[in-house]
Amino acid sequence: MRRAYTPYVSGIILSTVLLVGCQSSRPPLTLADQIRGVGAGQAQGLQIYGLRNPIVTDLMANALVAEKNKAYQQALNYLDQALTIEPNAPDILQQRAEVKIEQGRWSEAKVDVLQSIELGPRLGQLCQRNWRALALTYRRLGQYSEGGKAEARVPLCERTRPERF
Repeated sequence: MRRAYTPYVSGIILSTVLLVGCQSSRPPLTLADQIRGVGAGQAQGLQIYGLRNPIVTDLMANALVAEKNKAYQQALNYLDQALTIEPNAPDILQQRAEVKIEQGRWSEAKVDVLQSIELGPRLGQLCQRNWRALALTYRRLGQYSEGGKAEARVPLCERTRPERF
């Protein structure tokens, strides 16, 4: 015997689904999180990591915590300390650019991103972050054509393994 759902029961199920869907405890993503690809579920692809001074690792982690607490100047201070130890580290420059983006310091962020692109890898997550950040800064500075060109570079940073037959 097959049971038919009445409109009343269907309405209760639909209401429950809608209420569960609306109760998101996740805060909205910041601009830096969007640049970093947080919650995007994107494939990581090829990632290359060099050796890192543990002090720099700690400073970068402290900067992330300060950024999450909206203590942007403190985050920049940590990143500047990290840059004195590793002055040509593209990931530190990129993180500093992302903090400046959160502050709305678009021109300064663009300088850091361009330097990170110059020093950084041409593949992987950092490459994607570079081009996303550059696209955003160009657009916020009113340079929409350049922003579109930078956005088009993001997919070029991902390399996947060819399928085997």
